[in-house]
Amino acid sequence: MISSTKVDDAFGKSLKTRRLVKLLSQEALALESDLSRAYISDLEMGKKDPSLFTVFKLSHGLKMEPSAFIAEVEHILLLS
Repeated sequence: MISSTKVDDAFGKSLKTRRLVKLLSQEALALESDLSRAYISDLEMGKKDPSLFTVFKLSHGLKMEPSAFIAEVEHILLLS
């Protein structure tokens, strides 16, 4: 069974990995996605649940399709 905590952790791991691959700081991603750096930090640590709108904003900041981002989270969940 998939729990909210597992999904949040997988999302955070995917977000941090993608951000680092793109060589972005949390601050730079915050500016690109119109979110706060603190919120991005909370997401990366699995402390917050992102809304669908947030997924789209982050995807825009990371210059990737939202569906590809969600697929990465799904892949992480399947591996855990």
